[in-house]
Amino acid sequence: MAENPQENLLPADLTHASMTERIAGLVLAPRSRGRWLLAFLVSAVLALLFVLCLVIVFATGVGLFGINIPVAWGFPIVNTIWWIGIAHAGTLISAVLLLTRQPWRAPVARLAEAMAMFAIVCAGFYAIVHLGRPQLMHFLLPYPNTMGLWPQWRSPLVWDFFAISTYFVFTLGFLYFSLLPDFATLRDRARSRWQQIFYGVLALGWRNSALHWARYEQANGVLAAVAAPIVVSVTGIISLDLAVSLVPGFHFPIFPPYFVAGALFSGFATVALLAVVTRSFYGLQDLITRRHLDYLGRMMLLFGLIVNYSYSQEIFTAWYSGDIYMRAVYLDRWTGPYAPAWWAMIFCNVVLLQFLWFRRVRRSPWALFALAITSNVGMWLERYQILFTSTHADFIPANWRTPLPTVWDGLLALASLGLFAFFLLAFVRLAPVVSMHDMRSAIHRREEQRKEQQQEQQKKQREDGE
Repeated sequence: MAENPQENLLPADLTHASMTERIAGLVLAPRSRGRWLLAFLVSAVLALLFVLCLVIVFATGVGLFGINIPVAWGFPIVNTIWWIGIAHAGTLISAVLLLTRQPWRAPVARLAEAMAMFAIVCAGFYAIVHLGRPQLMHFLLPYPNTMGLWPQWRSPLVWDFFAISTYFVFTLGFLYFSLLPDFATLRDRARSRWQQIFYGVLALGWRNSALHWARYEQANGVLAAVAAPIVVSVTGIISLDLAVSLVPGFHFPIFPPYFVAGALFSGFATVALLAVVTRSFYGLQDLITRRHLDYLGRMMLLFGLIVNYSYSQEIFTAWYSGDIYMRAVYLDRWTGPYAPAWWAMIFCNVVLLQFLWFRRVRRSPWALFALAITSNVGMWLERYQILFTSTHADFIPANWRTPLPTVWDGLLALASLGLFAFFLLAFVRLAPVVSMHDMRSAIHRREEQRKEQQQEQQKKQREDGE
């Protein structure tokens, strides 16, 4: 008999009732787990630190950061691009896996959607921080021309505003829409009055009728189909912030697909990291199985190899073009003051990536966890070395500088991770960390496949008997 991947992904004794009871119980439990509470308090302290850093930076100015002429874009833009990459990958992962009807999507889709929502919030904060004069951020809005000042449409800052705001609105709608059936389940199972009212309002009158499900499936398919071009176009716009420049090291036409592949690589790495933590944190090893981790590792390997190919094409283009300034940028990346960042990036994104060829590594939670962290570190270093090595030594030697990150750069970056964790931990306490309706669909498909196999087996036995 052929191997049934759907049956191997889910425990044989998992039913609709038992699955719903477990996942809903994590949200409706009257008391929080001790580990969750400790993690939430730590993340809350870091989130407050993020707010404090914002206040100090807004009051003092971006001179607190390690930037100087000619490096005008420092840590804030590095972290903006890094967070945007993670955010874009989350929605694209969930949407593409839905459109392709992948059976292993169910336990990880909600993590990807929540990751996208909170990562784009962090990216939005950083986009404001790097403006220098954040009190004038409204100049990026397409407001009526009452003062005779239109936004500068040729500025990448305006492009970033439309890219981030459009993606934020879409991601919020996509996440909330996927939560509707689960909010209704929590409403029906809630014991306390405040939970019934809270989830009843969020469920928007969902009654689990055939008409509701038909409309839901239609709308969900449309949103998933729209998600792919939105994410690709938004990631392309972010990459054009650099590619449209004539600065050597920025001016690469390969940047749009390169950034999309990098976003998916870091996104799958972050989903894998969250999946390992979640299954260990809540004891969901039977729902988020080692096969799910295996599939996430395969996707990390796929898009990581595309990123590796992009590295080789950058180097090839720099030498094949014959541009002495482009060649100088790469020689500086390899041997200059920022060389450790470039070689560390290669070690994380190229050397360590090759371990994912091994099935045992992909199925090991802690090995995948470690590779997910190094992959995200490598992708952050990629953005860091692109921005700094391309601009610190420009066409005028008198301008050459080697800016290094300051304490405020490090504090704000660490605090942004805490802010992301704070939002995510609050989310998993108020909403199901695993999509219950997706899991029900997966269980239903498994039962249908099992019935079909039994019927085929019985038919074959009758034929052999005759």
